[in-house]
Amino acid sequence: MKSDVIQYERIYHLLKSRIEYGILPVGAALPGRSILCRELGTSERTLRHALELLAQDGYLDISPRKRPVVVSAFAAPEGRALLHTKKADAARVNDLLQTSVLLCYPIYMSGLRRCAGGDWRTPEALLAQMDPNRPEEFWQLSSRLGRFFIARNENELLLRAVDSLGFRGKEPPPGPLEDRVRYRENIERLLQTVKAGGEPEQAQFAPILAQYRAIAEQAGEFQFLQALSPCPLLAEADGPGQQLSLAQERYSTVCLDLLGLIAIGRYQPGDRLPTHDQLQEIYGVSRDTTVKAIRMLRRWGVVTAAPRRGISVVMDLDGLKKIQITPESIACHVRRYLDSLELLSLTVERVAAHAGARAETKEARQLRGVLLRQLEQPCEHQLIPRTLLDFIAEHIQYDALRAIYGILARNFSIGRGIPKLVSPDKNPQNSEIYRQCIEAAEILSGGDAPRFAKAAADMFAQVRGLIVTACRQLGYWDAAMRVYDGTALWK
Repeated sequence: MKSDVIQYERIYHLLKSRIEYGILPVGAALPGRSILCRELGTSERTLRHALELLAQDGYLDISPRKRPVVVSAFAAPEGRALLHTKKADAARVNDLLQTSVLLCYPIYMSGLRRCAGGDWRTPEALLAQMDPNRPEEFWQLSSRLGRFFIARNENELLLRAVDSLGFRGKEPPPGPLEDRVRYRENIERLLQTVKAGGEPEQAQFAPILAQYRAIAEQAGEFQFLQALSPCPLLAEADGPGQQLSLAQERYSTVCLDLLGLIAIGRYQPGDRLPTHDQLQEIYGVSRDTTVKAIRMLRRWGVVTAAPRRGISVVMDLDGLKKIQITPESIACHVRRYLDSLELLSLTVERVAAHAGARAETKEARQLRGVLLRQLEQPCEHQLIPRTLLDFIAEHIQYDALRAIYGILARNFSIGRGIPKLVSPDKNPQNSEIYRQCIEAAEILSGGDAPRFAKAAADMFAQVRGLIVTACRQLGYWDAAMRVYDGTALWK
């Protein structure tokens, strides 16, 4: 279960989005706390904390014995938001900008394609309010419009990844009136094209990405304050990678990863697992976290643990297959796995093309050799897609994007710890995946980065399709979708 820290941040963003999109208009009183608690699935303490943060940011007015009232659709300049920032130098801003260019286009495009029927009401209403003669409000509404299409993907991890770049809540300089007029006309054509079932050209997204560039160009003239999370735990994180990883459930992540290592044969019955001190170093967690993880494995009968004797594996693969784990107990992990696969499949072609262009021919040949060796090993063949993903992540030029892909690579391993989801044996399906990985490495050895990127993207899309099908068949899907309501991110 997510901690209260993560929960109140989630409630804060849900209510903030409703205010910004006009679902809770200025002057409206929020529903009673008991109603909101039931609707949002949270406790009164968590709700109260989220409401206090919204009031500090200037969205709400809270008075004793009265329901909170919406007083602004925008954060107050003197609000708490400015306290949760840190200065980023020009080099860091450029790193974030280049990450945004590679990451945001496919995400934005996916959100556009998902819109149908009544979904268009909100973006059309925002567009109608974008008056070029009111530059400050114009760019604020433009930012909200872009966020709508990102949120329309209904993927919390994806939304966190984009927010971690720090451009949210920032607007470009006013600029000439004619630039705003042309910008609005371009956005209107883009929406009309997609709404009519057409396929927009990437060039139509250039003005949108130009917003990020204009913001970044101010870094040398003004302080660029990279927005931090309103959650204290995440606000202490340094960069996108840590912000994403800290939002995950720690002890059960360690537990399922160890279970996956046992399932693929890395640890056999009779083998000792790493000590608690070693586990803390491997996973970057506290002793309390590793104790909870081992306690869960002991409860399932997978390991035994005793002072001075260490932690020993006692269950074989057949026993692991018989463990009774309810879908609800691992729903958070399945959802994070599915969210990660979606973010990966949306963005990997552009990222792999970038990474492939930076890889040397010798490195591509070495990758192919590693994949071929893994294919021959009885346990390591399951690691082949992860090895390819690690290679892509290691060759990314930009720190922010490399951090995000580092998280995706680690989350990719979640699947091996989910019972019955990933087969430890070779079968026609995973053998085809392995073939595609090796073929992608061969293509890169020939120096064709774009073809390598397409081959890698096709392979990861196929992996995601197989996992989604398996989750539905095993009964994991419904429980995972109940972890959070994806529609609440945008509706």
